[in-house]
Amino acid sequence: LTPDCRIELAPERKGVPPTIKLDGRYKFVDDMDKLGAIPSLIACTKLTVEGEIEFAPGVVIKGEVTIVNSSGSKQTVAAGTYENTKIEM
Repeated sequence: LTPDCRIELAPERKGVPPTIKLDGRYKFVDDMDKLGAIPSLIACTKLTVEGEIEFAPGVVIKGEVTIVNSSGSKQTVAAGTYENTKIEM
């Protein structure tokens, strides 16, 4: 994210964006604010989000990560590195 709020690929991605699949509640650009802090996706190949979540500052996603919140209430993904894993909340 640039200082003027544009999304740009990091040079390390070499022009290849990660595959991102977000829950339907995030289908509009205005809804992206509900996700909280912006996680690092530089080493991410695929991120899937199911359910209502928000990211704490300091989240790093690497490889293929799936986050599933079936609790019925918003849950926070804690700061840390998540690599090739499924997080169930």
